[in-house]
Amino acid sequence: MPRLGVGETAATNLALVVHELATNSIKYGALSEKAGTLDVSCPSDDSEDVAVVWTERGGPPVEETPAPSGYGSKLLNRNMSDLGGSLETNWDAEALL
Repeated sequence: MPRLGVGETAATNLALVVHELATNSIKYGALSEKAGTLDVSCPSDDSEDVAVVWTERGGPPVEETPAPSGYGSKLLNRNMSDLGGSLETNWDAEALL
């Protein structure tokens, strides 16, 4: 994957997004379980867009899709919007994608 330059504001926004996702994973997701795993990847294609794929496996079962209504959800969406991006969540029985 080619290197990507990140300015000061973008770096702060990215740090907040990663921190929020990691905190949620530790408290409620895959990293709350001994056998849980987390994979973070940036699939590359020839576009100028950057996609970060956060995949959690082995966490507690998800019985229903949580409603994104808390402070953390607002923080994630605001910071992703400030970066010119968006956040898509796929709640799967086996993994959070």
